[in-house]
Amino acid sequence: MTNETAQYLKAITFCISWLADQASDEKWALSDEEVCQLLGCIPLSSWHEWKGMAKDKQQFELNQDVIDRLILLLKTHESIAMSAPSGAIFDFFKRPINHPIFEGKSAKESLLLDNSMDNFNNVMLYFRSRVF
Repeated sequence: MTNETAQYLKAITFCISWLADQASDEKWALSDEEVCQLLGCIPLSSWHEWKGMAKDKQQFELNQDVIDRLILLLKTHESIAMSAPSGAIFDFFKRPINHPIFEGKSAKESLLLDNSMDNFNNVMLYFRSRVF
């Protein structure tokens, strides 16, 4: 295994661990089923398997669509973190937003109703635009 491949697999393990933590009730309050929907309607059994493997620090591969969705979720989180008032980082994902992209829904609701890559990108760009 090349060093580049090892780094790639380590990053996937980190991202799955991060999302499992982010999904907690104290943060984004996502059920396992909702996480599966955000990751492109993956089987629940796959999510449980990946969480277990990540928890045990095992390395594994994911398809490119799931990786792209993880990246956009990470970028969305980063943009929210940079634009939200101190202490409100997790609320910003769950609170209704008065903007045409969201139609009065929260980022969470918007992504669950339309889990297309275009919508993921629009949500991320909305929060990113609030940073600068």
